[in-house]
Order: sequence, then structure tokens, then C-alpha cells
Amino acid sequence: MKGTLFCLLFGIPCLLFGQRRVDNSLNSEWTFAADPVKVGEKENWQAPSFPSDRIDKVTVPHCFSTDPRYFFYTGTAWYFKQFEAAAPGNDHVFLKFDAVFYKSKIWLNGTLVGTHEGGYTPFEFDITALLKTRNTLAVEVNNSWDTTTIPGAKTNVPYSSAAQRQVYPWINYGGITRPVHLITRPAAYISNSKIVAIPDLAKGNAEIRIKAFIRNNGTTAVTPAVNAGIYRNGAKSSIRFKPQKVKVEPGSVVPVELTGTLPAAEVTLWSPDAPALYTAAIMSGSDTIETTFGIRKVEVRGTQLLLNGEPIKMGGCNRPLDYPGYGSMDPEEVLEKDLPLIKSGGMELSRINHYPVTETLLDWADRHGLLIIEEAGNWQMTPKQMSDTMMRRKFRSQMREMMERDWNHPCVIAYSVGNEFQSQTEEGKAWVRDMSSFVKSLDDSRLITFASMMVGRDMIKKPEDEASQYVDFVSANIYGNHLKLLQHIHALYPSKPIYVSEFGIRTDAVKSEEDRVAYLKKAMQDFRQCSDYLIGASVWTFNDYFSRFPGTNANGYRPWGLVAPDRTPRGMYTAWQEEFAPATIELVSKDAGQATIRITARKDFPSYTLKGYRLKCNGAYIPVKTLHPGESMQLNIALAGGAADIALIKPGGFTIIQKTLK
Repeated sequence: MKGTLFCLLFGIPCLLFGQRRVDNSLNSEWTFAADPVKVGEKENWQAPSFPSDRIDKVTVPHCFSTDPRYFFYTGTAWYFKQFEAAAPGNDHVFLKFDAVFYKSKIWLNGTLVGTHEGGYTPFEFDITALLKTRNTLAVEVNNSWDTTTIPGAKTNVPYSSAAQRQVYPWINYGGITRPVHLITRPAAYISNSKIVAIPDLAKGNAEIRIKAFIRNNGTTAVTPAVNAGIYRNGAKSSIRFKPQKVKVEPGSVVPVELTGTLPAAEVTLWSPDAPALYTAAIMSGSDTIETTFGIRKVEVRGTQLLLNGEPIKMGGCNRPLDYPGYGSMDPEEVLEKDLPLIKSGGMELSRINHYPVTETLLDWADRHGLLIIEEAGNWQMTPKQMSDTMMRRKFRSQMREMMERDWNHPCVIAYSVGNEFQSQTEEGKAWVRDMSSFVKSLDDSRLITFASMMVGRDMIKKPEDEASQYVDFVSANIYGNHLKLLQHIHALYPSKPIYVSEFGIRTDAVKSEEDRVAYLKKAMQDFRQCSDYLIGASVWTFNDYFSRFPGTNANGYRPWGLVAPDRTPRGMYTAWQEEFAPATIELVSKDAGQATIRITARKDFPSYTLKGYRLKCNGAYIPVKTLHPGESMQLNIALAGGAADIALIKPGGFTIIQKTLK
């Protein structure tokens, strides 16, 4: 998402705008050793003299939990990398990790560079002063957990068994699980940018607000000029910002704001079926970065969720980061399997995970039109943990790192501050109140929610009894009695939308896949009775996932998935695809050689305007006119041998309905 306006091709910098910023990969071959008795630091493994060339070779990104040599190892482990670097001159060199699970300590040439806690978010260090021509990098990783880690074990609570409170439901996939970078930047550089692009739906134009964070890692004050340009499909827009000069003292970070209006003729709104993207090129002194963004307006009005002024109600999914052989690494080859299945399956508004996903996933969602509710930490933290100052600090750190990485992604429309904690307690209510305020202080352009397991219960009699009073829309995890619980929640919060953040049934909870399909269809009947206030429903889960949580199958999997671990679709996926399509196709009449069909945009659930759709019939494509919820159109189609294979195709080529008419 955030890149630079010059690239690195086979190690050769390609300069645009005369700027120099290089991102070299430190992926590929490293060496690795487990340290189960934690002797590494005592024996000085971090020293350049440590014979790391005599230990196992691995390829980073690497998950030691899925490496057959260290399968499901929990504890301390070490990674080592030798690399060469040229003298940076007046520039500075940074070592960046996209993610290391869970705790890490980093040494360069025997000197401690820094530490980090949190397994799914990026961090970096300025290593200029330590850099040599030939360098030794040592990284100590620990994927253990306890009651002070996020995720982690629970403190002793009466409602949880001893077995349940000691573990969490997904695997602690350890390692340097995401890419590593060696980045060269000027001493004074743009450390981050935040872009808020809000359209005026009446006038058609859009206000573009850019905040550039200028950091000075040099030894003298600088006064750079900060400016920006906006591009769409490579063409520069007519918007002009007033350049800002700002003084930045050594060791400080100063935010600089640029504001302008993009004229209506140059505004193309971002939406799931038309995910239009723009690029902001931001310049500060000798540094330039580029950031992709979209122009869209997300708001809650009464019980409706509006995108660009139109109500939307969509299906979604929860997708644990788990794939055979990869664990939580989530490389592109896995994403290219999963995300088209998710998009084609009508899972377009997702509380996607309990923890920050890869930026590659969000980039795909930006380009192809998925809506994401992001969540960081707090899976079933106890009241004692939620009131603990240290735990609050750790959560804020992980949430901040996620938000500052992702706040320019148009696919991200909301933040969740947790999942299934005791939200009826005073500690739970204080958590949501305080963390919502914290999130809004960083980014007030998105909605706030959390996934409640309490809000539907009979003990909650009034809004003040539960923490959902503090959110923009209510999210509820519901397993059965869908209609009753949704009606109860709506009675509590009659002016708020409701999102079902989890529902589903395991393959081993029924006699057959047909029983799971029946469960889904009954749930959909209930959801459609609540379509005046239900904005989405997210299945638990898209895929099966490994776990050590009590109740896991003997093969190590929790089999909730619409697809199997290797992503083979189950019958539930096919039924889901039909139930969560935003349209229906009916046969109106059939004569010799042709048939009349009716395409109707659903008005109940899911529901949104269909634009740019096509009908594929016996290999030929027929445009479908724009259909607002409840509207229909009829088409005459030719039959071949008394039958026709038809499919409704979304923009982007995603097939959402497939039928054979006979």
C-alpha cells in the first residue's frame, strides 16, 4: 500500500522525480536454530563470531511451527543472516520486519538494535550507525504465551475451564512470518502518511486531506517543503496543494497537513463493484513516497450502513490465517486461491480475522472490492486483564501499529476493539469506551465496533447493561436462535445497525453436509426477517484451521470451514454462494429454442445496487442494466438442445450464480 516512487529492479534503483529511496529484500536464505533451554544469549549466539553457517538453512519468510523439523515447536528460536551493504553516505538505513511472531530481539553485528512484542504488525529500526560493509543479523524469536501476551491465556475466571483458559483457539505460528526489508532513506524522511478522501455526494467533488509525518533522524534541524500530487491511472489530476514548509528538529516527528478539492469531473468513487484507486505522490525535501487510496463515504444512518449514500447489506467471512505447510504466512499463492473464492461467494463485508492480516490481502481487497472490519487482539480477555494497565498498553500498541499501517486502505471501513469478552461487566464497558476513544483519536474516519457474545443474552435488559452502547454498529456472535437473538438486540438498540460477526456450524456437529446446508438456509430465513436493521453476516469460518483448543478434532483441525484445509469447496460453500448472491434468476417461460428469465436484485438480505453485471449464456455475454434493490429485468435467451448454461458475473469477472436451465 505504502511504497516509493522509485523501484528496485535486480538491485538497480530506478529514480523518479530525482528522489532516492531503496527497498532491498532480506528474504530468502537464513540460518536457524531452536533454543528450547534458552541458552542463546548466555552463550553469545548474537555475536558475529557465532558459527551460524553450521546450522539449518531456512527460507524467510519462515514459520518454524510448520517446518517438519520443528513442527509445532513453542519456545525460543534464532534466525541469522549475513548480508553486505554499501556506505549510505548522508542517507540512513532501516531494518524493517513486516511481522515476527511473537516476541523478538534483534542484534546487528553483536549490538542489540531493539525489541518488539506483537505477532502480526510491522516494526523497524534505524541501523545506520551499526552498519558495516559485511554484516551479521541475529534475531531471537519467542512464540510462547501466558496471561500477559496478546493473544494469550486468560487469568482465572469462573466461567472458563482450566483447559480452556490456558490456550487460545488458533496456533501460535512462530517465526519471521512476513518479509524483511533493508530500506535506504534520507536522514529527514516521510515516515508515514494518512489520506482522508471524502466525496461530496451532492456536488460530486471530493476533499482530499493528506497528513505527512516528517521524521528527522539527522543531527541538525531541517525545513523541508512538503507537497503532493494526485494520480489516477497514471494521469496527474488538476488538484493543487499549497506547499507547506515545516521545521523538524533532530529526533522529532512533525505532521504536515495538505488539503485540496478534487473536481467532480475527476472523481470516481470506490465501491465493491467498482474499486477505483488513486495514488498520492508525497514529496518532502529529498524524499518521495507514493500511497494508494480510494474515494468513498462510509456512514451509519439509523439502522442502515451506507456506502456512497446507498444502503448495503452483505455476507462476509472470518478467515483464520492457516494453510497446510504455511501456517499464518499467507503468501500470494494462498491469497490467489482464497480471495477469488471469497469474492465469488458473496463474502464482501467481513470481520476478516481476530488479528491483523497481511497487507497483501488488503491490497487485493482494495483492487477487487472487499469491505474489511479490522480487529487487533483482545480475544476473550478477562475483566482483570482488561483493567490491567500493562495489558491496555500492549493492546494500544498493537492497535496503533495496525491502524498506522492500514488507514489508507479504502477496503478498511471499521475497526473492532475485541471479540467475545465479558462486555456486560464494568471492566468490559470501560474497555470499549476507552479503546473506542483511543481509536478515534488516531483515525476518526472509520466506524467502531466489537464482536459481542453477551449482547443477545436475556440478562441484558437495557442499552446501559452492555458495552455495545459505545459502538457505531452492534456486532454479535450468534450460534443458533438467530431470529430471537437479533430481535432482542434490535429492541435494545433500535437505532443501530446489527452485524452478525460470527455464525456457522461444524462439519462434525451434523450427520451430513446437507444438514449444514439446512442450517444455513434456516439462518438466512431468519436474517431476511431482520433486513431492516441487519447489515451483514460473517460465517465462522471460511476455512478449517489447526488448533489446540479443547474440542478440536483428533486430526488437529476445527472443521468449521466452507472449504477444506486445501481449499476444496464443500457443499456449504456452494449453498452459501447461492444464498449470499445479491440477485436471483428465475425461469419465466420456455418455448422451443428460447427461454425468458428474470434477474432480480434482492431487496431483503443481502442487498445492494447491481452495476456493471453481465449474464453469461452458452459462452456469450449479455449486459445487465443497473438494478437497485427490488428491481428486475427480463431477458430472452437462446436454448441449445433445449437447455442453457447461465451465470451471473460480477464486475471483475467473479461468477456468483451458475445454473443450467432445462
